[in-house]
Amino acid sequence: MTHIADLLNKVKANLQNRSDVTEAATNPEMRPSAWLRDAIREITASQPFAELQVTGPVVTIGPGLGWQGSNFAYPVSMFLNPGDDVTLTEDPAIFLASNQAAGLPIRPVPVQTINQMVSGNLVAYGMNFIKLKAFQSEIFIPGGVPYKYTRWNTQFFFGPQPGQQYLVYLPYQKRHPFHDSNLPSSLILMPRDWHDIIAYAAAERGAIALRWNDQANFIHTLLYGDPKSLNPNTGEYARPGLIAAKFMQEERDNRLSTVQILPGAQRY
Repeated sequence: MTHIADLLNKVKANLQNRSDVTEAATNPEMRPSAWLRDAIREITASQPFAELQVTGPVVTIGPGLGWQGSNFAYPVSMFLNPGDDVTLTEDPAIFLASNQAAGLPIRPVPVQTINQMVSGNLVAYGMNFIKLKAFQSEIFIPGGVPYKYTRWNTQFFFGPQPGQQYLVYLPYQKRHPFHDSNLPSSLILMPRDWHDIIAYAAAERGAIALRWNDQANFIHTLLYGDPKSLNPNTGEYARPGLIAAKFMQEERDNRLSTVQILPGAQRY
């Protein structure tokens, strides 16, 4: 296990061992531990990391069970584990009885754990995200099976409105936690091959704080020097990498697998 304290010397080395790069700085935001915290926070907010991926509780949705008695609006916090905040989500999964999946008459589904469900007659269906404008027509359809969802502020909207109770759970990536009262003791929940990246990213922040602009520019170029890291859609740098742009774990896992493509279209 690696803690922030284990990378402090690496950050200092990336800033040419300057004596003012120290945890003894009077201003806590001038300490390398704070720069590491901010670098980790930024990277993990937009990139998927298996160490932060969890599954939320199984939640019952249905008539009157949503926010202030709503059928379709549910706080996102209902689908998170206690104390978690969320950065990235997969599509929520809804459990249906096998006869529901076949389009036959709906029947009630009891509240059970996931382990119990997989041995029963339930099937899970990943909901499809649509933008709020396209979702408006779904909100006012009552008594359906909610195959679609959108997000508005801190709420999920499910549509059509569920006509009975269903079980839903959310796979998501939680926000990276820190021990704010003792940052160096915080565990780094990222693979070891990302440690160089976050140490340089922290050093870039430190160089900016120390008004060492040429070093900050040099480190930034080092982090994003691979032209292949450019996003072809936006022309912006997509992800860092010292020698080449980093691959995420999911990309490494499926590099030899066949890919299934399903054509589809939706409004807006």
